[in-house]
Amino acid sequence: MRRILTLLLASLLVALYSSSADDTKPVSSIIDFKNAPPSMILPIYEKMSGLEFVVDSRVKTVSSQISFRIEGALPKEEVLKQMREAFLKQAGIVITRLDDKRESVTFNDALPIKR
Repeated sequence: MRRILTLLLASLLVALYSSSADDTKPVSSIIDFKNAPPSMILPIYEKMSGLEFVVDSRVKTVSSQISFRIEGALPKEEVLKQMREAFLKQAGIVITRLDDKRESVTFNDALPIKR
């Protein structure tokens, strides 16, 4: 139930961020994930970014859980940056911009994972 509620809240926040024409304009919000699988958060990140993902097949096998909280009025680009850092530090998932329409999502098992 808690995961469903978290997902619904995150979807609402995505809609708010996606509808904002100015990506630099701060939007007040709270994004709170506790021990969520990357497979749950990646679609939210993708929708917020407005970019298409090119996903490494190993990303689907990542079992690390991700926890992070973003609170306050932040520009969308800052929220996305903090989410990328959480993916990198907590799950070894690297998100890299390929061009103006796509991002690469890969898994690097050599990275240290912080819980």
